Amino acid sequence: MKLKKLITLGLSLLLLLPLLTLAQTSPESFLGHKVGADRKLADYNQITAYFKKLDQESPKIKVVEIGRSTLGKPIIMAIITSEENMAQLDKYKTIARRLRDARGLSEEEARQLAQEGKVIVMITCNIHSTEIGSAQMSMEFAYNLVTGRTPFEADKILKDVIVLLVPSTNPDGEQMVVEWYRKYVGTKYEGGRMPWLYHPYAGHDDNRDWFMFNLVETRAVTKVLYHDWIPQIHMDEHQMGSTGARLFIPPFMDPPLPNVHPLLWRGVALCGMNMAYDLQKEGFKGVVHGRSFTGWWIGACDDTSWLHNCIGLLSEMASVKIATPIYIEPNELPESYIEKRMQFPDPWPGGWWRLRDIVEYELALTNSLVKTAYLHKEDLLYNFYQMNRDFCQPPAKGEPYAFIIPKDQHDYLTALRMLDILQFGGVEIHQATKDFMVDGKLYPAGSFVVLMAQPYRPYAQALLEKQKYPDIRQYPGGPPVPPYDNAGWTLPIQMGVTCEQINHPFTADLVKLEKIPFPTTPEIPTSPYLAFDARYNNSFPFAFALLKGQVNVYRATQAFKDDSGQELTAGTFLVKNTTEVQKIIQPLLKKWRVKPIGLKDIADIPKAPLKKFRVALYQSWRANMDEGWTRYVFDDFNIPYTTLHNKDFKGPKGKKIDLRKKFDVIVFASENADIIKLGKPSSSSPYARYFTEMPPEYRGGIGKEGVEALKDFVAKGGILVTLNDACGLVFKEFKAPVSDALQRVDRNKFFCPTSLLRIKVKNTHPLGYGLPEEAAAMFSRSLGLRTSIPSGEWDRTIVAAYPKEDILLSGWLLGEKYIARKAAVVDLKYQKGHIVLIGFRCQHRAQTHGTYKFLFNALLYPEVD
Repeated sequence: MKLKKLITLGLSLLLLLPLLTLAQTSPESFLGHKVGADRKLADYNQITAYFKKLDQESPKIKVVEIGRSTLGKPIIMAIITSEENMAQLDKYKTIARRLRDARGLSEEEARQLAQEGKVIVMITCNIHSTEIGSAQMSMEFAYNLVTGRTPFEADKILKDVIVLLVPSTNPDGEQMVVEWYRKYVGTKYEGGRMPWLYHPYAGHDDNRDWFMFNLVETRAVTKVLYHDWIPQIHMDEHQMGSTGARLFIPPFMDPPLPNVHPLLWRGVALCGMNMAYDLQKEGFKGVVHGRSFTGWWIGACDDTSWLHNCIGLLSEMASVKIATPIYIEPNELPESYIEKRMQFPDPWPGGWWRLRDIVEYELALTNSLVKTAYLHKEDLLYNFYQMNRDFCQPPAKGEPYAFIIPKDQHDYLTALRMLDILQFGGVEIHQATKDFMVDGKLYPAGSFVVLMAQPYRPYAQALLEKQKYPDIRQYPGGPPVPPYDNAGWTLPIQMGVTCEQINHPFTADLVKLEKIPFPTTPEIPTSPYLAFDARYNNSFPFAFALLKGQVNVYRATQAFKDDSGQELTAGTFLVKNTTEVQKIIQPLLKKWRVKPIGLKDIADIPKAPLKKFRVALYQSWRANMDEGWTRYVFDDFNIPYTTLHNKDFKGPKGKKIDLRKKFDVIVFASENADIIKLGKPSSSSPYARYFTEMPPEYRGGIGKEGVEALKDFVAKGGILVTLNDACGLVFKEFKAPVSDALQRVDRNKFFCPTSLLRIKVKNTHPLGYGLPEEAAAMFSRSLGLRTSIPSGEWDRTIVAAYPKEDILLSGWLLGEKYIARKAAVVDLKYQKGHIVLIGFRCQHRAQTHGTYKFLFNALLYPEVD
């Protein structure tokens, strides 16, 4: 009898064993509340802890760290698939790589690999930290998938699908947003915005970095996408405004990027329409496709996937106030979102909208995507091979055959940096081992060639060619329909790199590069003096380091020839070669690779001294992305600076502050003049209705007192630098002989949405030192500066201006005549100081290396008479 009981107990345990191995801890029991509950959020530390617990409890999930955030948090990714697949992950990664590198792979072999392989689906969440729903949803999605709580047979699907789930692409921001929200729950500031960026440098622009790879978070996810895992589908989950559709899913609206494979767009439509069908089947209302979000821009996380032959998908949920529900009156919904249309067949009627609603929509669409991947597994893998194979073929006649980056460059080190960026994005790059000729032009050995016959041809071509955005109007002759973001982004033009498109085959001895050949660490010459060429952006960190070390540094005020007869540009940095100098520059040589030029004497070189410039950068409480990118550039180039807030422009009670005692240069990144002065838009601004009051300690701007302090700062010899929109502070407050010629021009007459425009540069002027005579301005809500004859203690010099014609380099420009011959950079002299107006984004998103020098030169203005 006892034996019988033991046998029965043993059999029972065996039957229970599969259930015991299932993940037992739900997100609700772990957090103590339902995911998406009103006013309840999991922070990143909790999300990470939950995923690690799920990893311990289920063999179907493995949590790995793919990198570290800007502030040092782990960026985790959950791999979710069957136990059998989990034991063979390297095999399936190898298959994906073989299908990507399609050369020499027959159709029969590709079909066999498509049968053997598993479709890899990457899902990235919460890159925009206030769009918090997907980070919360990710826990419930993972739990449901590994426990089988899905509308499909999860175990069956996971045998053919490998899911890569990133709960938050921006861990720092997710933590910040949750902590800020919790602090103000129950107050009038509940659900309000933070006074700082939710990515330490980029804020919302962390989703504009996906071809430049400045941010560590971008690099971590990109490595997964195009190097380590090579998924065939990539979904990026977002939120949008509150009063339109409840959810946007693809297909996208016009225009499409012309380089993308048609099969890719069909794959996008397949996944998007399956989502729409499944969402409708489950009763989810207000789902739209084909509106608002275009198939053009390539700087976002999902967009760059298209150009890597990976089905890139975007979802955009209607937002709540972080985790606070909102009520939307039906009359508050726009007419376009209450009427049934083919793209929008089931409008949402209005009413309460909650975080839990967002979670449930996102669970449904994410489940649908995984199911679609399973249903079309072999097709998706084989089509991935087809697209890569097609792009490995020679391009059609008249299409770009190759792009040549000549060895001879204005700034060779920046050209190498561009090539390194391209290579990290998966572009194949070759280098010529011998001189070669194309169309009668000699290209020296060492020149670089990007052949278009390669798997990621669309990506390489989209970055290297000039964009021509189609002229799309609301109606014939009507206002232009703006692109979602950039109209043009051509990387060589942004970075000031010479790059030539060749549309026919040519012969050259080429070798494929495994890595970009940066120069070896230079030696320090033994000559009495050293020169650092101002054409190189990389020379500027040396100047700042030397000035910090109290070393006497000069800038040549004219071009001159070195001891070998080579001409060096005006602005070249000159310094005596001492033991102290060698100690300062030795550690910099390995990083920056600038070769110091030895000089016997500098007595006959026209020059002016530099002093140690004490630089300050203004930071408002309006979370200004341009300020964040300016900080990034300063940190990237080792430029020391002090951050100033509103209080720093105000003295003790009854006393004026003397900014000149503390600083030599004060920089204002692009920001509205009213925000700078008042901390809010003027009552006449169209944005005034959207303004929400901050907690008292974050209100206001520099005020009238701050403006007067800036005037005094300039009068005493300080340099005030205003970038793009911040130039408005000078127009409004300084009565300077300069204005914005575009201020009242109607959009039907002049329109230029984030495009690259040609400018002519006076490179003999201190602000133009080191620049070529022609450069490219990133025009993004920018200015056409118009100067006038000065009076009193003012003077002005136009340092850069738009030419008379042929202004557009890449993007879209309507009404060229309105910007023709207008100034882009102006140096105003007032009493002892200067006001530098840079009327475009010279450091735009840390991408426009070709115009960094305008800003760098403003920080290192020589003491000329």
